[in-house]
Amino acid sequence: MTPTLPDEADAWVHAWRDRLNDSDEFADAAAGFEAAILFVVQPDERYDGDPVRMLVDVVDGECAAAEAVAASADADYDYALRGPYEAWKALLRDELDTAEAVMGGPFDVQGDTLALMSHREAFLAMVQTARDVDVEFAY
Repeated sequence: MTPTLPDEADAWVHAWRDRLNDSDEFADAAAGFEAAILFVVQPDERYDGDPVRMLVDVVDGECAAAEAVAASADADYDYALRGPYEAWKALLRDELDTAEAVMGGPFDVQGDTLALMSHREAFLAMVQTARDVDVEFAY
């Protein structure tokens, strides 16, 4: 069954984890990269619910863990990528260039961006793999 965002974020992020771990491209790009990354879908004009937070742990070319994180819970992370619901839809539908979206577009990056840019290929492979995960959008 295809998960729906934002309601079934945990199911979607688990499917993403599985795809990452099946991806040779991600394994190669993320070799030597270790980080906890918080992805946040923020409310906007289309979606007026609570922010949806998903934490993904990358360890040397593998997605070691991925889970939805409650808005009230503290999450320990190295980087965060936050953006409005409509931007996430466009990104996952491959209607939005990843680099443009992050470097000056609707997404906000928190953390050491210079260090993250040194692992740019891993991050791009993560986004490309996310695009390959079946998803429906509630709004």
